[in-house]
Amino acid sequence: MKGCDYVRQYNLLDEPWISVVVDKKGNTENVSLIQVFTNAHRYSGLAGDTKTQDFAVLRVLLAVLHTVFSRFDEEGEVYEVLDLDEKWIPREEVVDEDDAKAYREAMYETWVNLWKKGQFPTVVEEYLEKWRNRFFLLDEEYPFFQVTKKDVDPTVIVSQRRNPANPTTILGRYINRQVSESGTNPNNIAKKALFSPKADKGRNKDKLTLSQIARWLITFQGYTGLADKAAFVEKDYRASKGWLYDIGGIYVEGGNLFKTLLLNCALVHPETQYHDKTQRPCWEFTSEEIINRYLQIGEINNLAELYTNWSRAIYIDPKEDYSDIFSLDIVKLPDITHEDQFLELMSLWRYNTRGPTKDKYTPRKHRANQAMWRSFGLITLSYHVLDKKDKNVPQRKPGIIDWINKIGKHVGNPTLTLNAISMQDDGNATSWVPVDEIYDVLNIREAVLTDVEEEGWIPRINDVVEETKTVIDWTFRNFLKELKEIRNMSSDGFVDREVEELYFLVDQPFREWISALQFTSDKDDRIFAWRETLKQLTLQKAQQILQQAGPRDYTGIMKEDGVQNIATAYNRFLYFLYRQ
Repeated sequence: MKGCDYVRQYNLLDEPWISVVVDKKGNTENVSLIQVFTNAHRYSGLAGDTKTQDFAVLRVLLAVLHTVFSRFDEEGEVYEVLDLDEKWIPREEVVDEDDAKAYREAMYETWVNLWKKGQFPTVVEEYLEKWRNRFFLLDEEYPFFQVTKKDVDPTVIVSQRRNPANPTTILGRYINRQVSESGTNPNNIAKKALFSPKADKGRNKDKLTLSQIARWLITFQGYTGLADKAAFVEKDYRASKGWLYDIGGIYVEGGNLFKTLLLNCALVHPETQYHDKTQRPCWEFTSEEIINRYLQIGEINNLAELYTNWSRAIYIDPKEDYSDIFSLDIVKLPDITHEDQFLELMSLWRYNTRGPTKDKYTPRKHRANQAMWRSFGLITLSYHVLDKKDKNVPQRKPGIIDWINKIGKHVGNPTLTLNAISMQDDGNATSWVPVDEIYDVLNIREAVLTDVEEEGWIPRINDVVEETKTVIDWTFRNFLKELKEIRNMSSDGFVDREVEELYFLVDQPFREWISALQFTSDKDDRIFAWRETLKQLTLQKAQQILQQAGPRDYTGIMKEDGVQNIATAYNRFLYFLYRQ
């Protein structure tokens, strides 16, 4: 298509690019942006190329809903306190206190009525049609999630050393996170992705369909890294590696895509400072306006803008032939402030007790190879814990859980799925190349999840989690440490491996225990049942080690209080296990 004189191609309102599950058998198909809202109640959920991609696309869909239903109710009527212009943007924010209160009450009522209806009204489609010209994937004037050619002119770009520069060119294999392969390293040796789902014959790794480009473009804006060098000349700034890259993503999944979207659509933000803010997704600005906002204003105050945030000014030449290899040009954009960024609803939080962010909260990523339930308190509760120095450290749960607690009485008592999603990096602070995704789920009844009173299910479950971790990380680990000393091992590899194996043994039984809980279940009975399961699994693992013991383990070593061998270590283990 090179050399053609068209300027627009592939409108996301009409073209099938969002992958969804269409039936109970798990069959999938690609649908358009309008179709996904029209038929959301008929789809089970998103089914993109990766879970991180689904999370990024989900947030774009939420940005649409936050925008529409902050301006219109479930019948498509404009809220009384708003005055919209010809593009349906509020001419001014609601500032009068009485009007603001009425506005919040109206939005909450809209949410409740939408839940009762069970599907989205036509006003969503009408809004998208109003902005149709902003949803062309390939366009010279308003390309979706991209900038125009003049925005990345070499005269406004510098290299890492502040020398004049061109945008960084990125090939398809880099934005396709199923491959995540860079070009070359400083020694000009290609960094090949092992076990890639695409062979490289005929530059196949750099080929993407337009539907794939749309999905990976959104994902790349959220999970980028820092391997590229070009930045805007206007000022020095800390470059973003993608906002989603730095958070421990949390969202709630319902019985179908409509319910999932609505459960995560907090029309009334839990934090008062973000109440009544005008929702402005990226497509309601020109690319030049977005760049200026990021470079000059920096702060974001509404969810629609946060959910459509850019980490890079991306230019895709609309006149290129993308049936062949795909590439794009990028320039770094400033990072979002991480400290106390409570506009973000869908992340775990860490309270920092030292360093430059001391006494501030920052997003906490999920940890690789660690089950989601081990962070249960961080997900479901705001409370205080004692750190290793006996300092009282406040913990903060994700804002989306506050929202679920608020609307829980309206949704019945379905089984909800808590989803945890993070991108794992390569550990190199100069590039932060994405290498793998961290994903986990936990099923729990809504009435249990929202039972947060002092003697409610959530505090009691958190106590169970902490007790389980104590049994494994202290009681069982100390048994292993004694055995390590008996065997004169220098490395902790044996201890860590056996501890993780016990976590693996208790993982599925714990998931089954928590998913079977009912609001009306007897708490003490259910907790005692889990303790018995935990005891038996821990004993089973310790006995397995005992049965595999060799002569040296029984000979042991001489200590001040006598011989220490595997038998004495096992007896101490039993004492502390039963005491626990």
